[in-house]
Amino acid sequence: MTPEIIGTVAIQSPAGRFLSAVQQRVRAGFLIGRPLSRSNYAVVSTAPDRITVRAADWLTAVNIGLNDIELRLSTPGSVHYRVRFWRWAQYVIGLSGVLGLAGVILLLTLDVRTYIAEHGESRLPGLSVDQNVTVVWVIVLFFGLVWPWILIAWHKRPLRKVITRIIHEVDAQAGSA
Repeated sequence: MTPEIIGTVAIQSPAGRFLSAVQQRVRAGFLIGRPLSRSNYAVVSTAPDRITVRAADWLTAVNIGLNDIELRLSTPGSVHYRVRFWRWAQYVIGLSGVLGLAGVILLLTLDVRTYIAEHGESRLPGLSVDQNVTVVWVIVLFFGLVWPWILIAWHKRPLRKVITRIIHEVDAQAGSA
């Protein structure tokens, strides 16, 4: 469950013009083609057949997760992309971990069992007090440890749509140049 997506998108423009248009897009605002505070990207490296772009600051990195982008034009008429979103994943894992740790601390310091026993409306119907306490522990541990990995897996589809949209827009710009 690596925070990474890989794919290929067909393009019409020649490699040189496409890569030049990517550089222009990064300068203009990588996400939407105009400046945006959460779209601060920088070109890290270029070669005749590839370009690497990286989110330049933390705010951009956690915005949508396009952290490290490699666009490679090894086959005419197509762009192979690789997007790594480790910084976005670290944010999600860290936030869930902090919330999970806070939940564990609260469960260990507060008398949750007595609270549930004294407040019948807080119980899940049909479960004993001990079963309700177990459910609370499972919920805290789930959202602290498992949930971020589910979010990382779910995040791949929207990222594919975004990078595909950007590639198509850059290709259209390169074709009209």
